[in-house]
Amino acid sequence: MPSSLFADFAPADKAVWEKQAQRELKEKFDLSSKYNVAGAISVEAYSTAQDLNLEQISAMQQCQKSVPGWLNLPSIRFEDTTNTNTEIKNALSSGGDGAWIELGGNMLSAHDFLRLFKDIRLSDHTFFFKSTQPAHELFQRLSGNTGYQLKGGIAFDPIANRMRTGASFEPFLSSVVGLSGDTLRLPGFRSVMVESHIYHNNGADPVQELAFTLSCAVTYMDLLTNAGFSAAQAFHEIFFSVSIGTSYLTEIAKLRALRHLINKITLAYQIPDGQAGTYIHTQTSHFYHSDSASYTNLIRTSSEAMSAVIGGCDALTVSGFQDHLSRPAPLSDRIARNTSSVLSFEGYLDLVADPAAGSFSIEMLSQQLSAAAWELFIEVEGKGGLLSCFENGFVQKELRESLDKKINDLNGTKVMVGLNRFTEPETVSNPGNSGNMAQTGTSPFLTDLRLSECFKNQQQAL
Repeated sequence: MPSSLFADFAPADKAVWEKQAQRELKEKFDLSSKYNVAGAISVEAYSTAQDLNLEQISAMQQCQKSVPGWLNLPSIRFEDTTNTNTEIKNALSSGGDGAWIELGGNMLSAHDFLRLFKDIRLSDHTFFFKSTQPAHELFQRLSGNTGYQLKGGIAFDPIANRMRTGASFEPFLSSVVGLSGDTLRLPGFRSVMVESHIYHNNGADPVQELAFTLSCAVTYMDLLTNAGFSAAQAFHEIFFSVSIGTSYLTEIAKLRALRHLINKITLAYQIPDGQAGTYIHTQTSHFYHSDSASYTNLIRTSSEAMSAVIGGCDALTVSGFQDHLSRPAPLSDRIARNTSSVLSFEGYLDLVADPAAGSFSIEMLSQQLSAAAWELFIEVEGKGGLLSCFENGFVQKELRESLDKKINDLNGTKVMVGLNRFTEPETVSNPGNSGNMAQTGTSPFLTDLRLSECFKNQQQAL
């Protein structure tokens, strides 16, 4: 038996492939050979080992998760303690590992939390609480009778809140420091969220999203260490919540690049190996969620969820295809929850820690995104940090340019199914549309956008 099954075949290098592809594709070759990801970053359709720097690839892979799997955290909107308790128990019995609980402006008492988690073993599940109320007060009420059992975190980013509402950042500083001091005794609970959603939902490209998210994390690290926390303690209090868009391979690479960038930060703070404990929660994109063709969101969120788990998320929240409605149908929530379960129990994607490792194209793209995001991060830090760059309008300018490009692409060859191509009459009623447009003109503040709404508003203006 021959030592190699391919001994009779001559090796084909990249130049041979390109020549054959040009011969077969003819004038379509230039359109198919690469696509733009962000700024000057373009991805080639075909990559080989000769394109890669093995030392850089090894460094990238060493930063990825070493333990496979992720938590399925369905999103649950709080209504009242009784009905929400029923929803939580239904989610836990139907594949959920916990929940991402949207409390909104509701401030629950300690007694309310007891009713909310009646007959639920908190030590067996993970819960994150998203609220506009003061985080330290929320935690005090939440932990009154359950403290040592808590796993999850407070899903509130004061810097992002400043960008959305214009609320002063300073009052939140003592709240963040106090809350972090309270939660140090809880190894499974994190008190500070660093979100990418505010940038993603205002049109950021992957490089901007990574750079601004990283700069936000450094801002919190400095605040906490200046308040007396060790770097390892401060980092343990932080978790990342990241939006995942529809560009399948790019979003996989974005998450891998994020872990690489976070590792560079932990090295700079001299956090010992094994204490960094990066935790990344992901949520399928609201920015690419279509209000006018809601059933297309089923396909979008499936693609986004696959990108999230292949990219190495620790927890996943899949948006329902009717999340833009004030009261989505139960089917919307059930399919969203089951998407994660299908990827796990039927796709077996939870059996490998870094499924994308070794893919030449994804490895290269991960490196490119990390390098470009680091360069922008350094620029932001050189301008005084993220808050300073927001106050002087640098962040808004970057995001506006990126958003304008996305809208222009939709006016050109870019396709968004159900919006500018393959449209059909919407059959789902749409009361309580929550797609807000950003304030324009002199207002410095950002709001959460949807690309479909931005595009339609531009078309109407024309």
